[in-house]
Amino acid sequence: MTAHLPRRPSILIVDDSPGVRQTMEFLLAPHLPVRVADSGQAALAALTPDTALVLTDVRMPGMDGVELARTLRRTHPHLPVVFMTGVVEDDLRAEARELGVLDVLRKPLRPGVLFPALQEWLADSAATLPAAPPADTDTGPARPTPAAPTPVVSSAAVSNAVVSNPTALTAPPAPRTPDHESDPEQSGARRAAQTAQAQMFTAGLNVLPGVTASCAFDPAGVPLTPTPLDAEVGAYVRFLATAAQGVAHHLQAAAPVRAVQLEFQDRVLVVCPVPFGYVAVVVRDTPGASSVKSWMRARLSHGLN
Repeated sequence: MTAHLPRRPSILIVDDSPGVRQTMEFLLAPHLPVRVADSGQAALAALTPDTALVLTDVRMPGMDGVELARTLRRTHPHLPVVFMTGVVEDDLRAEARELGVLDVLRKPLRPGVLFPALQEWLADSAATLPAAPPADTDTGPARPTPAAPTPVVSSAAVSNAVVSNPTALTAPPAPRTPDHESDPEQSGARRAAQTAQAQMFTAGLNVLPGVTASCAFDPAGVPLTPTPLDAEVGAYVRFLATAAQGVAHHLQAAAPVRAVQLEFQDRVLVVCPVPFGYVAVVVRDTPGASSVKSWMRARLSHGLN
């Protein structure tokens, strides 16, 4: 008689962002079965007897992550649920505790946080995960452990290295950057200098014709200046710049990316890499975008100060 092999547990990723779903699938699929859903309602339909964990975004159209967790507590009371969100608030944490949610992770997710957490959550299952990369020094809510920072698991991870080789996420961590210095005073002073530089830069952009919004972000996609844009835009700005750099490699373009431009029906988004991170500018039309890019190039060519 042939023995039946146990079925491998799977993880369900729920997010209305195609980039996040694709990135998480590239990251996790080599190690365990992954299913994805673009809404809370779709997640309920995607559940299988093998689903061992639901990792869901909080802010989604229709049934959001909180409502999904509330529904799962009634229909699948023993199924673990984890929230991921761009903005972690005390009220959300309190609601998560009430619903029995395992954790609230801040997006963009990082392998140094995600892999150890998954190993813990799936410890009793047959899931096989790679050796966890060192936990990063992200100051978000999830398991901060002093260690070198690791690559960001966000839309940016869909760039050349991750798409071509998902296991690259377990490679040695990148060198420590000044923003992660162990001396809080030095790190704080550097952050203050970055912020002042970013404020001066965006102040000049805001007076250009056609500009409706602008914001500066640090290399991790965290805002350096107040912004009317959505809190999660920084992750996508970083993704656009990183993806463009990957495309430049395949086009054999020697020069670094100077700007990325997205045109929508009623507005244009311009993303420009700068020494302190990235600048994102929303303008009304393509002539305005051209003016913005010319201004930024002139400013960068003469230095930021």
